[in-house]
Amino acid sequence: MDQSNPYASPRSDLTRPAGTALDTTGPFDPKGRFSRLSWLAWNLVLAVVGSIVVGIVVFILGALGLAAMPQPTAAPDAAAPILGVIVLVIPYLVMAVLGWILSIRRFHDIDASGWWSLTLIVPLVNLITFLVLLFKRGDESANRFGPPRPTPDWERVLGIIYIVLIVLGLVGGIIAAIAFPALVDYQTQGMH
Repeated sequence: MDQSNPYASPRSDLTRPAGTALDTTGPFDPKGRFSRLSWLAWNLVLAVVGSIVVGIVVFILGALGLAAMPQPTAAPDAAAPILGVIVLVIPYLVMAVLGWILSIRRFHDIDASGWWSLTLIVPLVNLITFLVLLFKRGDESANRFGPPRPTPDWERVLGIIYIVLIVLGLVGGIIAAIAFPALVDYQTQGMH
């Protein structure tokens, strides 16, 4: 028996059109979708956190390496460098897998298969793939990969910050490419 009041006013979510749903999957769930700014924001978060983790691992490995050789003339253990490389590769693999999942979600937003993310490992093709993911607008409504995911304000801010960093990096790279040959010429002329 239904306990609801048949005379009560109807309750509806009037903030979005009827029949639309939103993607509520977590950011590292490959089944969801990511807008451009969400994708950029999470890549920036992944890069910052990954850099911090790798820095901590390098510091710890350095400290352990120094602790393993108490005397400056002692020969280092042959297995220590191999173990260090293995331990250092683990955070890079985790970052690569998480970055791949973010790209899969971005491909889903443009209604493309996540398998296209494998093009990111092909040199030169990865640049074209990055530009497609950066500039192609996602579907505004549900597609075969599900409903769109709302972009929170903090993701918008981080995405814009990442775009600014990309532009500054490109401008800095162009300036360095122009200035470096001039610097080399200046130094070689000063030696004569």
